[in-house]
Amino acid sequence: MSAKVNKVIAISGGATGIGRATVELFLKEGYRVSFGDINEEASFALLKELKEQGFGDDKVIFTKVNTTLPEDITAWRNAIMEHFGRLDAIFANAGIHRSNTMLNIDPQELKLMIDTNIYGTVYTLQELVPYLQQNGGGSVVINCSDQFFIGKGNNFGYGLTKGALGQITRSLAVDLAKDHIRVNAVCPGTIRTPLADEALGRYAHRAGISLEQAWAEEDALFTLGRCGTADEVAQMVYFLTEKATFSTGAHYLVDGGIVAS
Repeated sequence: MSAKVNKVIAISGGATGIGRATVELFLKEGYRVSFGDINEEASFALLKELKEQGFGDDKVIFTKVNTTLPEDITAWRNAIMEHFGRLDAIFANAGIHRSNTMLNIDPQELKLMIDTNIYGTVYTLQELVPYLQQNGGGSVVINCSDQFFIGKGNNFGYGLTKGALGQITRSLAVDLAKDHIRVNAVCPGTIRTPLADEALGRYAHRAGISLEQAWAEEDALFTLGRCGTADEVAQMVYFLTEKATFSTGAHYLVDGGIVAS
């Protein structure tokens, strides 16, 4: 029997994209999974598919969570502890993307991005990290971005918030080392997810091109000649959680070489 069979991971934004791929991978690797998401329709569709694959309530549960609301995080925490009774790992994944510059960003849009990407991550970790401490250690992975390393045009708000998450990774790693909790960031480039589809769709509309043409332009930016997949990011999250036992406070690129180019 796998040594991981009793371990539990909490994944925010778990219904689609990178979050969904991570839910699926950790279940296959023997973890029990609690995922939170604001999208109930996508979440229940995922639960249905997982049940058909043999993953029942003893393996995976869903809680509706808006990470900008501390009370939602508290309810999620309570559900995890009532259902599984422990927590060993966290993937703080939930976030949003909007295209803007500092000169044209609407104040409400800036607030939404900060509330979701920064405060949502902070609230999640404030509520859940104490249960890793209670277990005597564990792993935290934060979904950061290649934009922690480089700037991209028309990405002011996103780059601002992901830069903050990169620094949170460092400071939290220092604070939690004494508790045997490792904290690392996964830093994807453009990944083919619904979130990226929406962003590329907005660009395509402005540029008067098709979505396929927009994706082709994006693919050409990367050293490997293509954007990444959610599964490739999930593999890095798993590595950081289970394998990277001497890594903390670090930022791991899954970016097809764009930062190096």
